[in-house]
Amino acid sequence: MNSGKDSTKVRGKKGLGTIRMTKAGTIECRIGYYDEYGTRRVKSFTCPTLDECLERAERFKIAQIKMTNGIAHNATVAEIIKKKLDSDYQKNLCGEQGYSRNLDTLRIIENGNIGNMRIIDVKPHHINRFLTDITVYSNNMIRKVYAMLRSAFKAAYDARIIPSNYMDMAETRCPKSKKKDKKVRGFTEEEQARFLEALENHRVPHGRNSYKLQLLIELYGGLRMGEINALKPEDIDFEEGVIHVSSTVSTGLNKRVFIKDSAKTEAGSRDVPINEKLENVLREALDKRKSNPEGLLFYDYNRGGIITTSQVNSLFKRVCEKADVEFFGQHALRHTFATRCIEAGIAPVVLKKWMGHTNIHITLDTYADVFDRMHTDSVEKFDTLMEQLERSMERKKDVE
Repeated sequence: MNSGKDSTKVRGKKGLGTIRMTKAGTIECRIGYYDEYGTRRVKSFTCPTLDECLERAERFKIAQIKMTNGIAHNATVAEIIKKKLDSDYQKNLCGEQGYSRNLDTLRIIENGNIGNMRIIDVKPHHINRFLTDITVYSNNMIRKVYAMLRSAFKAAYDARIIPSNYMDMAETRCPKSKKKDKKVRGFTEEEQARFLEALENHRVPHGRNSYKLQLLIELYGGLRMGEINALKPEDIDFEEGVIHVSSTVSTGLNKRVFIKDSAKTEAGSRDVPINEKLENVLREALDKRKSNPEGLLFYDYNRGGIITTSQVNSLFKRVCEKADVEFFGQHALRHTFATRCIEAGIAPVVLKKWMGHTNIHITLDTYADVFDRMHTDSVEKFDTLMEQLERSMERKKDVE
């Protein structure tokens, strides 16, 4: 380079930009790049030697590529996940309730051995230790945590933050819980009778809320408790003989309880038929209803707020103890409704709609044991039908 001039520009190798020597005798390297918004920009580096200049430029280019992909080079595992959760929430890909639950799941990762490690520092043995540690949680929670971890490593690998995605290794598998999966079942006919007797005889202490009617609606209608506590008088259509289910009670950020103007799932928005038992309970609930700010059928008039599932669950537990019935959580009443429907011969495809299941497989899988118990009766019904058909054919021949 000719140092007699103010500066000498030299076109560098492909991708290295323009290199020149300054008046001070240092080396300046200028490179072009695109920022995260796609705008063309230029960055300059000045160093004592050409090698130092080129090294800084290369580091900047790599960092810029990673920044453009939305992940900082020194990001932790938890930070990468949080960034995605925030993005999904801001884009309305998940609601407040889902976002709040996802943050609860993220805390398990944050409290683990890899949560606050830079993802570039995480090695397979760190992942294996973490996956072993989370076996104390339920299988449902483990699957959620595992999915979050996979998403973090995929994002980091796609952004060229890490050279290998250890979550894709054959030995990196979703662990199983040390706990047994809780199987919620419906009441037998005898248990249901004992429960109803205990519920009728239960005396609610003075100044306490009574949740008896909500439990009966779940038993006779199969609605989820969040859906029941979100009901409004206008949702009950005696003329058409249905309950219009379109809302549910949700818990959002900072444990805020609110009415979500949509059901738990897309299939959750449905019309549930009003049978005779259910009609009596609904009419009693309407008679006892008082005006409230939310316009709800059921309301916590003592504390002034929306009733949560956990509040109702406390009464259900006490009644189960009095009835000497095993406690599974009040969701057992929904299962009891479905069980009675299956025993009554209601088709699974009809039950699916009443229960608000996303697809028929959920209905069949959830109540597989009940359908299994119906096999014997079904064979007997088939034999009876075939016998009736044969007798009918014989009578027809005799007439001819």
